[in-house]
Amino acid sequence: MNDSTAVKAERMGKGRLAALGAALIAETPSPSDALVRARTASIPWAHILLALVITRLAWLAIAAHGDQSYLHAMAQFDGSWFKGIMTRGYDVEARGMSDGDAANWAFFPLYPALLWLVTLGGQLDPELMGVLLSNVLLAAALGLGCRYLAITRPDASPLLFVWLVASMPYSFYFSALYSESLFWLLCLASLIDWRCQRTGRVMLWTLLLSMTRATGVFWVIAMGIELLARLRLAAFAELWRRPDWLLIGVMGPLGLFLFMAVLYHQTGDALAFSHVQISWGREMGNPIVNLVQGLGYWFTAPETLRPAWQASMALIGIALIGWLGLQRRWLELGLAAFTLFIPLATGLDAIPRYLIGMPVFVLALLDLLTRLPSRLAWGLVALGALFNLWLVENWYDAAFWLV
Repeated sequence: MNDSTAVKAERMGKGRLAALGAALIAETPSPSDALVRARTASIPWAHILLALVITRLAWLAIAAHGDQSYLHAMAQFDGSWFKGIMTRGYDVEARGMSDGDAANWAFFPLYPALLWLVTLGGQLDPELMGVLLSNVLLAAALGLGCRYLAITRPDASPLLFVWLVASMPYSFYFSALYSESLFWLLCLASLIDWRCQRTGRVMLWTLLLSMTRATGVFWVIAMGIELLARLRLAAFAELWRRPDWLLIGVMGPLGLFLFMAVLYHQTGDALAFSHVQISWGREMGNPIVNLVQGLGYWFTAPETLRPAWQASMALIGIALIGWLGLQRRWLELGLAAFTLFIPLATGLDAIPRYLIGMPVFVLALLDLLTRLPSRLAWGLVALGALFNLWLVENWYDAAFWLV
């Protein structure tokens, strides 16, 4: 090969790499285009209803076959804490669990407030109404998810997204008396309105997010990461021209501050929601050390399933964060990174729940499935649904490693 041929080959190789890099970078439509896409998006409501009915009937059948109460199972663990907040409010002092040092301060108020409303102040069965509430919120979230796909992922299949969310491993959380469905709804609403630059709505959604879960506060931080990544140092100058962006930064954490005020009035400790985490064995540490130690259980004590499994799920989460980074989806990356690494710093417990509870992780997974042949992608969704049935059966048996 002569010199000119070598130069041409090198240029072709660089050109392919550049083309590959350009193909990975996600499109960022203008706010006006985003608004048009959101308004004209086709939402498969029939499939949303069908997916929820079929999957939930399958879970109900597992409960009936095992002589278990479906509603009671969906209200166990954290669901019992939410029910307690609905009926008696927040505790004055710690008294829960075996050591008597736990309290319901760790659980944010918006979901139990909605539960109180739909039960007409506790007059209706909270387990039945809670399951209905969570599924209705999920259906609405799936509709918003399809709109967000139209804005950010126009080539993705809404049907694949709907069936993935309805049936994937750990999707039973969306039917339980848990705040996951509500968080999804608010998070997707805020993502859509941020893309459309309807900043007044974003202020409302982010405020409600921080009243739903502690991770809701990360939305504002992730917004800052995106502004810095896209505008760099010009982001600081742009903030002075966009006071509405500054107001999002103020309003976003306001839900948390209101909750802190309630806790201070009730307990004298505004940070009780954080301090009580020690009751569940959560203490701040090094997330990498926690991850490595958890993965080590596969080699040192594989029979100790829980830490090894949780650490493996964290590893999957890190891979999905990397995938979002390759696509330069900065806001989604920020949300995912804070949602994973802050809890990981306090231990491995509930890592799968943190992953499924933040929609950007599922969107990253959808990105990967979209790049596969259609039959293979649907086949993987079906395998995930089958694995989830096994998880559901363990959930009915109150397997603590699923909490």
